[in-house]
Amino acid sequence: MSEFVDKYRRKRDMVYTALRTTLGLRKPGGAFYAFVPAPGGDAIAFVMRALEHKVLIIPGSVFSERDTHFRLSYAAADETIQRGLEVLNKLA
Repeated sequence: MSEFVDKYRRKRDMVYTALRTTLGLRKPGGAFYAFVPAPGGDAIAFVMRALEHKVLIIPGSVFSERDTHFRLSYAAADETIQRGLEVLNKLA
């Protein structure tokens, strides 16, 4: 089990390191996703821009009444995560 936990901790840290400055991400506590502030506070608009670049993220309004954040899963291959992070940082 510890290998599994270590794998997701490393992926979480990769996401956190890439988005903490550009998008103001706070370090996720212990899931396999991050709830990231959307630039300009409009998650749906940001999600649509990400989709145009073939990056799938989910608007926070799916999980709460607010549309100020988006959900990013890091339950994916490292290469997929890295490509997505590069796109998100360019769009930020």
